[in-house]
Amino acid sequence: MFRTAASSIGRRGFTTVKGDPAKAQAFKKHLDDVYHHSKGTTALWKKISYFVALPAIALTAVNTYFVEAEHAEHRAHNRHLSDEEWPKAYPYQNVRRVDFFWGDGDKTLFWNPDVNRHVKE
Repeated sequence: MFRTAASSIGRRGFTTVKGDPAKAQAFKKHLDDVYHHSKGTTALWKKISYFVALPAIALTAVNTYFVEAEHAEHRAHNRHLSDEEWPKAYPYQNVRRVDFFWGDGDKTLFWNPDVNRHVKE
């Protein structure tokens, strides 16, 4: 019984369905409509990308350049400050429970001596 059922599962019947030309034409028209709609939508988004997104990115880049140039001037000024002129160190800053195993044990991997200070009192 199992062998008979298993052999009939994989077998295709010889039934055929006659094609309906009206449905085929309707389906082809639907595919053509989708194709033309996608061409229009693609053209719209290309225009949005070129005329909106790229100028916005360019304006943001110009603004970022001026902000970072001002920041670089400020960092260059702070680089020359002595430890007394540097802002006060609070007890919650630079807390070290265990020394780092590299360098002198006090500086993190991202320590920048021009920006970071650790004034021991």
